[in-house]
Amino acid sequence: MTFREKLAADLKAERYTFRHLAEEAQVSTSYLSRIMTGQLCPSIHLATSLAITVNRLTGLTTYTPDQFMTITRINS
Repeated sequence: MTFREKLAADLKAERYTFRHLAEEAQVSTSYLSRIMTGQLCPSIHLATSLAITVNRLTGLTTYTPDQFMTITRINS
């Protein structure tokens, strides 16, 4: 299971989507999509915001900024 698939499953378990994540993290859905497909690497500030937001939405504490910053390296 890829990071994107795991993230989608964790969000779905709480009835959230990537659109909800984007709205809560205050980024566009297209920008989040480019991050999640490895086309863009987020700043440390945005990666931290995404991790905090995902953890809040899902009730988990497992997501870290590093996971969002390494997507481009994983998908390469």
